[in-house]
Amino acid sequence: MATKVDASPTKTQSKPVVWVGCARGKYQWDDSVKKRGDADVDLQGEAITKYSWSDGKKVVSIYLELPGIDDVPDSALHLESDDREVLLVIPNLRGKRRKFTLAHLPTAIDSAKVARRKGKDTVVLKLHKKEERSWQHL
Repeated sequence: MATKVDASPTKTQSKPVVWVGCARGKYQWDDSVKKRGDADVDLQGEAITKYSWSDGKKVVSIYLELPGIDDVPDSALHLESDDREVLLVIPNLRGKRRKFTLAHLPTAIDSAKVARRKGKDTVVLKLHKKEERSWQHL
């Protein structure tokens, strides 16, 4: 007598991987984090792209209007500058990391400073030029 053999593949239930120790925070993200995307992108910060600027003889002023910036302390504004580059990082502006970068400036600068316009939610970057030359673009 012939025995009937079921040729269909057997279904096995896969168990979720459970990470322990340090690996848990690195590999076990919940769904809310997965939906937001890459953690490395979150660390870089959201770029500030809306700004205006004016050119003076010795100083170029860059105006960044950011809602909520008046609530951020001065010590939280991190400004770095090089001969032809300026970077402003705001680690926590309404729960988000924000970053403003200008690279390849038209001419070299000596220094950069941050000034604030309290009550107007505006930060002004003052770039001090090495030479008194006009800037046609940023």
